[in-house]
Amino acid sequence: MAAAFSRAIAVALWALPSIGLAQALNVVTTTATPTPMRWVVNMGNQTQGTAPAGMLQKLQNTLGVPVSMVRPLLQPNSYLVEMQSLPVLGSLQTPQAIRAALQALPGVRFASPDIQLQRTAVPAPNDGAYAVNQASYMHTGAYASLRMQDVWEQTRGSSNVVIAVLDSGVLFENPELKGRLLPGYDFVSRVTPPTGTQESGTVVDSGSNDGNGRDPDPSDPGDAPPPGFNCPDGSTTSSWHGTTVASVAAAQSNNGQFLAGMDWNAKVLPVRVSGRCGIATSSDIVDAFYWATGSGRVDPTIGVNPNPANVINLSFATDTPLFGGGCAANDMVALAIADARARNVSVVVSAGNNSGGAVQYPANCAGTIAAGAAEQDGQLATYTAKGAGTGFVTLHAPGNSNGLYLGASNTGGSSPNPNGSTAFLFAGTSFSAPMVAGAIALLKAVRPSLTPSQIDSLFSNTALAYPANADFTQGLFGFTRRNCTSSTCGVGLLNVLGAVQAARSLTNPLPVANVQQSAVVASNGPFVLDAALSTNSAGGNANLTYSWRQVFGNPVALAGTSTSALQVQSGMAGNIAEFALTVTDTSTNRSNTSVVRLANTSVNERTFTPSSAGGGGTSTGGSGTGTSAPAPVATSSGGGGGGGVLGLAGLLGMLMLFGVWRQRPGVA
Repeated sequence: MAAAFSRAIAVALWALPSIGLAQALNVVTTTATPTPMRWVVNMGNQTQGTAPAGMLQKLQNTLGVPVSMVRPLLQPNSYLVEMQSLPVLGSLQTPQAIRAALQALPGVRFASPDIQLQRTAVPAPNDGAYAVNQASYMHTGAYASLRMQDVWEQTRGSSNVVIAVLDSGVLFENPELKGRLLPGYDFVSRVTPPTGTQESGTVVDSGSNDGNGRDPDPSDPGDAPPPGFNCPDGSTTSSWHGTTVASVAAAQSNNGQFLAGMDWNAKVLPVRVSGRCGIATSSDIVDAFYWATGSGRVDPTIGVNPNPANVINLSFATDTPLFGGGCAANDMVALAIADARARNVSVVVSAGNNSGGAVQYPANCAGTIAAGAAEQDGQLATYTAKGAGTGFVTLHAPGNSNGLYLGASNTGGSSPNPNGSTAFLFAGTSFSAPMVAGAIALLKAVRPSLTPSQIDSLFSNTALAYPANADFTQGLFGFTRRNCTSSTCGVGLLNVLGAVQAARSLTNPLPVANVQQSAVVASNGPFVLDAALSTNSAGGNANLTYSWRQVFGNPVALAGTSTSALQVQSGMAGNIAEFALTVTDTSTNRSNTSVVRLANTSVNERTFTPSSAGGGGTSTGGSGTGTSAPAPVATSSGGGGGGGVLGLAGLLGMLMLFGVWRQRPGVA
């Protein structure tokens, strides 16, 4: 009954010149049983968490079937209810009719089905020979190259910025994410049965896949079906999708293996919303939105998120025939997106993998940046959704040939392999979305006060125009190329360098504290954090003063706190420490602050709590002078130095070094 969502998913490929034409996946179509049905009913201005008196009885009288309360949502005045069966008589035989009947009730603001989100496969591209697996990051002369080395000379991001990844959870021990993860939450509410029910050999049950419901552990247990079963998309193995998505946005860039993320410093807030077979529900996603933004609307057992997101990434998509293919203004996910933007949080959603169809839900809700996929030459990938709409921005992010993206993964087929960290090439708008989210994180490092509307404008105004024949249409004889228009494709191709430069040139430009990349360290110290690439308001390096302070972690011994190179002399054993650098342009009396993180390899990031003597502040900048708190936790005037992490040249060399590759059946 509920529309089937699709997670914008990837196919892992051999990254070797010997690859041939990969076999396309056979997507298994299932017809889910229509009972029971879950709906979210919003009752307008009621006391949060308390269902209006008589609401269930009114619903039962209207529908003619028993209705039970499942739970209040974190969205104000929204309640998840469940019909025990479909109406058997009368006019209520379609979801459209049920929705209309519910919304006609007095006091009901809107009614939305609790839609399942389910991944779909992308046919494997047939060109697997890639000399450089992140060629779209390099200035290779290709039209849509992101020129990230030029971006990183201006900013490498700040760990002040938080990217919430609403997905399958993450693998905390993956080296590409270690040192960058915050404590998150698992919002998958339905417990999955030990074995799935099947329809022609296909699992139709969804749920947590970790043996329980909601809990503070957002790690990914795997989303494979039970042995002997297939997922609705035909897959039989775990995807590790959330780890891949997070790595595209913010993979560690100084660990000598695999890949570089868009942002070298932003922290990742893992929020688990999908379980078995990559299936999520819109009600769980809505709750995750409100928690991720730190809204304070909480279930008492969950609590308030202490690390509110600056940008939310949601790599899911579906068609919505109930809404005429669009997104209603009073839809519960649309309302959650609007409330996130009201809290100054940008929302990036995968445009969808429907091979040239319109942007799918919920990327077509007002307030989103709908991220599609392009190739390095600017032609749209033939699996991507495209097109314009009301209230959202469609932007295409470049991958390599055929729109492939490089991301971290795991070799485990069902459960994670403890020694199985690896990287693959993937296809899907699932991975164009975190590329855009990572770009937003870089913008927020340069200009912390940017609003979602300003970010939308920066991307729209600086986007590269689609080249000739970038669009495509599918006919009897395959894909035919044609020119893009703003209505058929979108605003253009992601241009991170142009957006960063435009952000810096806004009224009252700020200097930029270009801190070194966050790093994982193996010893107690010493280490050097070099911010010599910081610039003044005009983009130069004159008239700058530097001020470092520790803002998180157990106290460490510091030197050089008023220079561009901070010396972390000792104190890193068993510690996670963050250091804020404030640069001031003395000619304009304007300041800006960025933060870098060091995490010791021995630390469990999920349970680390700094001592009471440690720091713990925030840092703001933007249209005015940046401010930071608290004062340094510990400093010393001694010498020190040495150690340190790789610089820009070292990273660019590492981009040519990637790990073990293998072909995976199914989807990832």
